[in-house]
Amino acid sequence: MTPITRPRLAARREDSAGSTAEPSGGVSGLIWLTWRQHRWTLVGTLVLAAALVGWMTYLSTELTDLYHQCHNMLCPDQSPQGDRLTGSSGLSLTLGVLLLLVQYMPMLIGVFVGVPLLSREHEQRTLLLAWSQDVSPARWLWAKLSLLGLFVAAVTAAVAGVSDHLEHAVANVSKASSMFEHETFLNTGMLPLAISVCWFAVGVALGAAIKRTLPAVFGVVAGFVGLTQLVQYRYLTLMKPLAANLRLGGPGDGLLRDNALVVKGGMINYGDGPSNVFDAAGRQLTGAELERLCPSDNGGAGPDPSCYLNHQLQLHVQYQPGSRIPEFHLIVAAGYLGLAAITLAAVWLIVRRTNLSAG
Repeated sequence: MTPITRPRLAARREDSAGSTAEPSGGVSGLIWLTWRQHRWTLVGTLVLAAALVGWMTYLSTELTDLYHQCHNMLCPDQSPQGDRLTGSSGLSLTLGVLLLLVQYMPMLIGVFVGVPLLSREHEQRTLLLAWSQDVSPARWLWAKLSLLGLFVAAVTAAVAGVSDHLEHAVANVSKASSMFEHETFLNTGMLPLAISVCWFAVGVALGAAIKRTLPAVFGVVAGFVGLTQLVQYRYLTLMKPLAANLRLGGPGDGLLRDNALVVKGGMINYGDGPSNVFDAAGRQLTGAELERLCPSDNGGAGPDPSCYLNHQLQLHVQYQPGSRIPEFHLIVAAGYLGLAAITLAAVWLIVRRTNLSAG
């Protein structure tokens, strides 16, 4: 009995060991590994995002209440509601800080979530251990990217939804010129989600390429600032602006209402050269001609609006109508997601060519 029983027990131990080792290379094992390595970053991100969402939700509710108190119109400056918005204890400063955090949230995600994914493995020289087990480098990479990417997408989607609602509430009660303004535009729609996913991917790529955390962090910060400035100065020209001539001195024709934004023009030049003002026949006046026709000084009171109206003068503008905001959201989001796809492809190539013997 004994010689027969021992091999069976040994076989059971081998089977048991094999069944125990298998999950470590499976999905559950990779989930546990990702949580173990990034738990403090994930918990910290979740707590900060929850605080941000809660605070913005509260302010959105308060701003909506103020809007109803002002009879669904802009609140007058001297009213209690206006003082609540812009006074010494008003909401303007708090709103500015919160919305600035939303705008810089993608950079923070790239720095704290994206960069350490591979740079920390290189610095601690743990790649040899991680990739020489039963999990291939490609499977290890895509599992971690999927898990962390889904987390980033879920968190930033919640922030983006609340931020969009808050920006609309701010526009209702304040004298914000347009939802097309750069700072407001980037905080609306699902742009915070797309931009955050992009900079998460860029952070991973820089960490994989540079293999050091601090230089990769500086790369994310510099890249974020540079690309944000480029988008700020170029995004309004992604579609050809519309052109119009607006009556001066009158109420206007409403073309620049409803979140429209002037791209070019809209300024009267009284110096040398063209004034950007046209007469009734459609001829552009020079600055000198306009000065003689409607003096800019006017006894220190500035140009007389009735002078513009009496001479049927018009101001030429190029503008983007507010109805195009969803299209611009799609174009900008597609650009950021395209950049994310390119950087993820670069990460895959870098991982494939990584020398395991060098860690």
